Amino acid sequence: MFGNKQHNEAGRSVFMGSINGLANTAALIATFFATPLAYRATEAWIASFVARHYSPGLTDPALVGWFIAVAATTFFVARASLGLAITMGGLAIAARLL
Repeated sequence: MFGNKQHNEAGRSVFMGSINGLANTAALIATFFATPLAYRATEAWIASFVARHYSPGLTDPALVGWFIAVAATTFFVARASLGLAITMGGLAIAARLL
């Protein structure tokens, strides 16, 4: 009986690891395609904001930082959304099978 519980927990661990891996991979792909679009849509506004409120000399470093921030935000939002969607989809399938 004790071994059966460990076996179930190990199976759950493999399943959750697979969900995390799938969510990370899909989020990486989404980040690859969405980051340039989001960056280009906000690049001019960020450059003018930095030049107006800080210094025109800080525009290039700020844009590099902004690109990193956009990429990180895109990745983590995509990973959270995809992880939730995959988990809920799995639960919906499991509920239909039971």
